[in-house]
Amino acid sequence: MARKPRPIRSDIAWSNRKRIVVRGKDLPSEVIGTLNLGDFSFLQLTGRMPTPQQSRVYNAILVTLVEHGLTPSAIAARMTYAGAPESLQAAVAAGLCGLGTVFVGSMENAAKLLYDTLPPGSSGVDLQARAREVVESWRAAKRILPGMGHPIHKPVDPRAPRLSRSPRNAAWRATTSPS
Repeated sequence: MARKPRPIRSDIAWSNRKRIVVRGKDLPSEVIGTLNLGDFSFLQLTGRMPTPQQSRVYNAILVTLVEHGLTPSAIAARMTYAGAPESLQAAVAAGLCGLGTVFVGSMENAAKLLYDTLPPGSSGVDLQARAREVVESWRAAKRILPGMGHPIHKPVDPRAPRLSRSPRNAAWRATTSPS
């Protein structure tokens, strides 16, 4: 006896035999070939489409995240693939094994800081005041905040001025600031 298929549904997406809907948009007709990856990612994360200014800034940020051609993990993956092109899995594994505290692993420490700063169940917290407290305590201890800065591009990451001075960034702040 054949099992009767049941539709899969969540608050983010649902599908049945004839449709796939993501955040209320029909995937084949409203997303594929219509939205760029950044706008789709923004929609997935926030549940709404970005404003034009948010789209430009979010996409600029994603470009800086995607461009990682000469990191140790990327080089390990490339070299493994060059030596064994029949084993793509080994190349991916080599790249993943090359992640650590300097590249990519720094995000683990940033996530831990955020978790420790706002543990589950935190509510009604003045986020700006809490952020100031955390930054002041890290500065007093002469520690570098995890996730800030770059291990190679010092003293200033060359991408940072473009993102922070951009009029688009000002537009981003204006559209995301609490009113």
